[in-house]
Amino acid sequence: MSLILTFVIPLISPKASKDWQCVLDRLDETARSIENIANECQAIRAIVVATQDAVLRPLPTCFDIVRTDLPPPAVSVFRGECDERVRKDALFWDKGYKTALGMIHAKQRGSTFVMGVDADDLLSKRILDLVRDDTDAFGWYISKGWILPLNSKWGILLQDFHNWCGTYAIVRTDILPLHDSVEEMHPEIVKSLFGNHRELIPYLEHQKRPLKPIDFHAAVYRVDNPSGNFGRRNLRSSFFRKEKLLNEPRSFFRWLLKLRYFGEKERSLFLGSERAQEAPEIGLVDQPR
Repeated sequence: MSLILTFVIPLISPKASKDWQCVLDRLDETARSIENIANECQAIRAIVVATQDAVLRPLPTCFDIVRTDLPPPAVSVFRGECDERVRKDALFWDKGYKTALGMIHAKQRGSTFVMGVDADDLLSKRILDLVRDDTDAFGWYISKGWILPLNSKWGILLQDFHNWCGTYAIVRTDILPLHDSVEEMHPEIVKSLFGNHRELIPYLEHQKRPLKPIDFHAAVYRVDNPSGNFGRRNLRSSFFRKEKLLNEPRSFFRWLLKLRYFGEKERSLFLGSERAQEAPEIGLVDQPR
């Protein structure tokens, strides 16, 4: 059976993490979101790319694990803990290497499309119909999406989601500059196209293979996450500080108008039903590097 779409999740090294159990908690939620899509179609798969020393919990049966010997970044990947240019370079290489490795595996297995997914984000089950109905497309990018703090029922709707989050693009595998191994790829390509979410869309436009915007809210960017390397905090700290109201009232109220309730309808789209959540998780398969 040919695969329509493979989600690729690059996982931080335990040695680079501040709280490995928190990383796994967020991965559980992302896996549940992907399983909510894969339950509707056996041609949907997911790959977690993890280091050899990463001890993982059981994942849904639609998941495979690809292991790598890639050493952890030599500097902290957490914002504010080292020079920002050095941090970004290390982060883009680590994330880009793992994402490219997972996408190479997906392409070799015949997947038509791939999508890089940050290990704490959520995806709408409507993505399935999008890719199933137009398999000849070059791909899509997520312009509309949510910013949602952990354990919150209130989020912000974005119209430029792709500028905020690394979970942003579905791309046909045959138009990506992938080789048989990551080592054969130029390091700057690995970092810019597979580790940085700002470069792929203009690159494909320049190649005359533009991605199309998705016309529904397709993903949730999770913030206020202790294990997140960017350090974006809750909505009040990021958008609704008292100082912002006093000094930038137009900006304050512009963001306020984007505030929305993330209720049961949204939870069902991105996480499935509560009944499905209680179902036992089974199985995972490790794939060699």
